[in-house]
Amino acid sequence: MSPQPRLIRFTSRISLLALLAALGAVTWSTPAQARTPGGVIGVGYYDHQGPPPWVDTACKYTAVYKPCHCPPPTVANFDSAMGCSNESQAWADRDALNSCTNLCARAAKDSPGAGNGNNNGGVAGRPGGSTNGGISLGGAGTLAAVESGGYVAFVPFSLEPIGHAEQKEHLAEALVEATSVPWVFLEGMGESIQWEDPKGAAAFVQAYWSDRGAPNPIGHCKHSLQVSCPLQDVKLGDSLQVCSGESDEDAQKIAETSCAPLRYDALSRSWKTWGLFGYHHEGSYRAPTATVLAVGPQQFLGFVPSSMEAMGPSEDWSKLADELLERTEGTSVWLAGPPEFYSAKE
Repeated sequence: MSPQPRLIRFTSRISLLALLAALGAVTWSTPAQARTPGGVIGVGYYDHQGPPPWVDTACKYTAVYKPCHCPPPTVANFDSAMGCSNESQAWADRDALNSCTNLCARAAKDSPGAGNGNNNGGVAGRPGGSTNGGISLGGAGTLAAVESGGYVAFVPFSLEPIGHAEQKEHLAEALVEATSVPWVFLEGMGESIQWEDPKGAAAFVQAYWSDRGAPNPIGHCKHSLQVSCPLQDVKLGDSLQVCSGESDEDAQKIAETSCAPLRYDALSRSWKTWGLFGYHHEGSYRAPTATVLAVGPQQFLGFVPSSMEAMGPSEDWSKLADELLERTEGTSVWLAGPPEFYSAKE
């Protein structure tokens, strides 16, 4: 029988200045012991329903963070979070808060109110110069237009936005610095986006429908091309326009690597993510690198951002999750789909 969960109540929030000062180090603070790979990290659930029964039996130590209220306009499918560990109570305590934070950030991207109601993905920008590696969106921040004016910036490891500004370009650069990811999602800005780029190094990707014609390139992109990308089922289009202020070679590298991660991101916004599986990573935040999706009782598919093809189907979700961790060299993966489908066969 598992020990009783520890209830953690937080009555005050860290100030924004303190949060910004600590962004690179505090998100996953580290007890002395390392977690054995392949365990439940945390789950979100409604308090009146309780966590999935199978979670309690899978965890030697647990802690509850409640209320886990995501800032509006986020709509979440949970109001509490449980941290889980088979190593120590210290891990469980930290995982409870971290799970709330990360699941809220995930839910924020799925909510209809974000980005002026236009947050289905499909537009990303690289405000700085070339990284010689195409596009990478794992752990990227989000820059969203605000209906009342200006822009707001979100990172995937904070409940609160890290800034609000009238100039989106400076805010995008702040996101890159905070996340160490050169790309940012651009939400709710429409098709014709003006972008000040005095260095001529920015790059962008835009999904569109080919029968409507390619949109105008964002900013002052001198090098652009169009490629096909199957995004019809996520209602983003059937093509991508890629542009770079640097070179044709840079645009080509981005085009070759952008379709799969944009599709993965768009698909994941409808999956109702509720849990994290993996092991605790020492140091700064690392985004979950893949997703296990339940599509039926004991029927699971695995998705990674770098591939258009799903792994599976598999009847063993934890084995599939371990395979995803190994394939992506990650420290955690998302758990999505109905939680009851994860229960063991009776």
